[in-house]
Amino acid sequence: MYHEFSVVETLKTSWSVLKKNFAVVAIFSLIAFFIVFILGFVVYYVFTDSLLASIGITVLFISVSFLFLSYIKLIFKLMDKEYYDFEFKEIIPRIKMLFSYLILLILVSALSVFLQHLIEGVNNEFTKNILGICIGIFFEFFFLFILPICTCFIVDDSSGPFESVNQSYYLIKGNFLKYFLLFVLVELLFFLASLTLIGVIFVIPFVNIILVVAYRKLVYSHLDVDDDIAETN
Repeated sequence: MYHEFSVVETLKTSWSVLKKNFAVVAIFSLIAFFIVFILGFVVYYVFTDSLLASIGITVLFISVSFLFLSYIKLIFKLMDKEYYDFEFKEIIPRIKMLFSYLILLILVSALSVFLQHLIEGVNNEFTKNILGICIGIFFEFFFLFILPICTCFIVDDSSGPFESVNQSYYLIKGNFLKYFLLFVLVELLFFLASLTLIGVIFVIPFVNIILVVAYRKLVYSHLDVDDDIAETN
């Protein structure tokens, strides 16, 4: 039976996935946070040479991206584990996935910096401020609203960076208001979590589960088929 995209069902399924796999999610998250903390400490407090620091930042950036893609793959595997078992090596992202994700991040970030520098040449201060706010809102919207779906396409469908953006646009288009409501709820969760460190550690993994579940439900709603395989009720 066909199910249209529902924010309530997405949240219920996400919570179910977290509850059933809390130990796995918690262990992976703690290991990932520990690795990032160690790398960050080495980069900012051990590498005093500018060249070593630049190399360290690059390694840190790639490592964070690798861990993030691994976590997204893990969520997909946990959602489908009722139907087939998986091994640890299956959550390791392929080089193409990592490359596509990094290219997308770098291109969008470079475009953001380029536009920010471009408006510096505007003489009218009021116009410059308005343009700066608009550019800031647009790229924040992309990183928090569009990029998660792009990432899911990169992981789940082995899409390229440009292909994932195009796919994300068409996927969200038919359910924009519902997905935007989910986006607002996610932003609220982030705000509440930011009040404590423990909250951040808990909410970041859960938010990514929500976004992966939302992606899967959006895909199945567009295919006009039963999405039971995407649900763990």
